[in-house]
Formats: sequence, structure tokens, C-alpha cells
Amino acid sequence: MEVAVDLHAHSVFAGGTQALAITPEKKSINQKKAISHLTKTNQTMPLKGIDLIGTGDCQFTLWTEILKEILSEDTDGIFFLQNKRQTRFLLQTEMIFTAKMGKYSKETHVIFLFPNFPLVEEFRALLDGWRVKHQKMARPFIPCQSSSQVAERIHSILDLNPWVEAIPSHIMTPQGVFGSGKGNIRVNHLVDFFDSVTSRLKIFETGLSADPEFLRLIPELDDKVLISNSDAHSSALHRMGREYTVLSTSRIAYKSIISALRNNHVLYTAEFPPEEGRFFLTGHRAGRKRPGFHGESDYCYFSPQHVPSNDVCPICNKSLTIGVFQRCVEISQAQEGKRELGDVISPRKFIRMVPLIDILSHVLEIKTKTAKSLVNKYRQIINIIGPERMLWQLTSEDVESMLNGHIEKPILKAILEVKAGDFTFKPYGFDGVYGTLVIGQRGNYKNVNVIHSSKPIQQTL
Repeated sequence: MEVAVDLHAHSVFAGGTQALAITPEKKSINQKKAISHLTKTNQTMPLKGIDLIGTGDCQFTLWTEILKEILSEDTDGIFFLQNKRQTRFLLQTEMIFTAKMGKYSKETHVIFLFPNFPLVEEFRALLDGWRVKHQKMARPFIPCQSSSQVAERIHSILDLNPWVEAIPSHIMTPQGVFGSGKGNIRVNHLVDFFDSVTSRLKIFETGLSADPEFLRLIPELDDKVLISNSDAHSSALHRMGREYTVLSTSRIAYKSIISALRNNHVLYTAEFPPEEGRFFLTGHRAGRKRPGFHGESDYCYFSPQHVPSNDVCPICNKSLTIGVFQRCVEISQAQEGKRELGDVISPRKFIRMVPLIDILSHVLEIKTKTAKSLVNKYRQIINIIGPERMLWQLTSEDVESMLNGHIEKPILKAILEVKAGDFTFKPYGFDGVYGTLVIGQRGNYKNVNVIHSSKPIQQTL
């Protein structure tokens, strides 16, 4: 059977979400908001066509208590909201490992999956032993002195049970193992950060700013399983299910899902357009206060061949935020030096999609993507074609036949253009800013050299 999974999400207690205040007097309010989040998730995922989603932050005490209270176990290790079986849940969290690498520390995010609550408790005991400050942080830091200590600690987590799984997340972003973070530290080989545990890491998350086409540049990933998840920090339609993985498995049960992942029974991944991702190109956004200073109209972004010398911003003369595209090229050169985009290496089936709510927002010129009018139009389309996943599985001819005469022509035209690949982003995503969708055109992200400054600059290549 085909099972669509989205195994990276967050609760309302995680940084980057509402980040609810964790105080005794706020407990009842927090519980109501947290339960509301889970209820909305349960309603959203069937619209997207996702069968199974991660709980997010499953080790965070307050969230664990809520999960235990309102989730019931369906099959071993798979849960559902009591009396509401639309969506199934799997116990999941994300940890932030940091390791000293020269002058700076490298930060890398890792997803962990657990088959049951008792193992989550054992995991929490490990965090206590390492003096990790996890009582007030839903996505805590696990500080390490070296890559060998990173390995030691991940080994300890995996050794809790053979069915615990570790998946390095959004591996190309500044918070991923291959991304360039603080101090522009470059990790060009997995072992440089993960040390001896590298051999136990089989599954890697592409992240929103990369997809299998870009990751084909990196030889070290040829024999790894690549999956896609939305990394959603809210239950909104434009966040959840914006990436997912379709597996072939005998049943929706924890061990069956993990086995399908480990044995690469990935039928395909559905990918957010990398060009839209917040860290696709190298650059500095407008209004940036640190490092240096950018006015509200000062920004720059570059494809790899145009990045200024030493990765220095021509506007503020500080280090640029290195983009995913540049890192893919750099790692490819460091590992082998022979691959280029478009090479057919370790082929993987995937689709690129733009969330339907984003298409509607663009056509109807409604910026607030949770607007009732947008959601109503979204539901109108879903009521005709089925879950959003079907929009990307059906042929353009079938979509046109089903929707023609039922929705406005500009909306249908935009959907068909996106399915045909006739879309781009102006600007592309860079330095923490999502790309801006343009439908009806194709772009060339391989040759971008944009500097917009209110003051004279001198660019050195």
C-alpha cells in the first residue's frame, strides 16, 4: 500500500512557533492552545492527503503529558486523536547538536523517531544525564565538545532500542550538517561532524531549499535514503504537507514504516521548490542589522558562479549567508569534483510542487494565507479533485477536465502552469527569506547576480 508521511513537525511549544510561555499559571491556557493545534493538524492532513505525521517535540514534558492524554494507540507505535481517526501520529522530535569546530561551534539538527512513550522517558533521562536544558525548551540544544561526543550521544540514543531512528534534518541549510552556519564552518564529509555514528545514519531529510536533483551533486548521499518533510511550525495549509514522502509498506504500523524507510521503499518524494526555500541562494537580505548594516532597500543574492570573493557581502563587507546551491557545488567539488546539475546519478523519483494555497494566494492577490476566502476556495477545489496530493498525481489533462467550468479560469490556468513547470521566484529565496512566486514564467537560478544598494559598492569576484 502507498502511505504518505510527513515526519518532521513541531508543537506550539517549539521556537519558531507561537512558543508558548512555560509557566504554571499559563498551564491550562497552554493546554487548550496545544490541543487546538493538534485538532487542526488532524483536520488539515486529510485535506493534504497525508496519512501519518510526526507529533513534534515528543520529549517535552508538557507536550508529552498532552499527547498521552488525548492520543490513543491504533497499531503498535501509531496513534490517533481520540474518536477522530482522520490522521495518524508517530512520536517524533528534533534535537539541536552543537560541536566545537575550531573557533566556532557547528549546529546540526537531527530528527528522532520513537516507537512508544516509555522510550521517550528513557530518552529524557539521557538528556538529564547530559545536563541538557530541556525542561523549558521544546527543541533543546545538546552541546558537545567534539564530533566524537556527538557520535557518542547519538549512539546512546539509538542504543535505547533497535527501532529508534535518527534522521539528520534539512541537511543543506545553515542548521543542517552540510550547511554553512556561524563562522561559515564547512562540513564537506558526514564523518567530520557525526564521526563514528555516521555508519548508522541511513536516512536524510532534503529540506525545503534542496531536493534530490541538487543532492545528486554529493556522492556521499548516493547510497542514502532521502525523504522530505514539511518541518511545519503551525497547522496552516501552506505549512503542513508542503513536503512529504510516499512509501510502499504493508501496513501503517511503526515498525513497518521504519522498515520501509531503512530499506528505501520510497516511491517518491514531493518537494517544495528549492528556489523558494529560505536558504537557496547566497546573499544578505534587506533591513539586516547584523552583521554590519543593510538599509531597507539594501540586499544582494548570488548563484554560485557570481558569489563575491571570500563570501564577503559587497554592501556591508561582512560574511554572507551561504546558500544551499553554493554548498551543494562546494561539497561536490570536495568529494569528487565531477558532477553537475542535470547529471543522471542515483536517480530518485520526485515531484516539485507549489502548495495550492500559495497558488490561490498569488492569483487572488490575498497575502494572508489563512484568510477565510482563500481556505474556502481551497476546499472548493479539494471537494472536486480529492486531497491536494491528487493535484500532483493526476495528469494536467485530468485536472483540467475535472476543474474546468467549476473554478475561475485564471485559477485553473495558474494551476496548469505550475504543473507544467512554468513558474519561478522573484527574488529567489535567500538569507532566511522565502522566494516570491511568479507564475507563467521560467527563471534561471544558475545565473543570478543581484546587488541592490543605496550606497556605492565595489564588488570583487
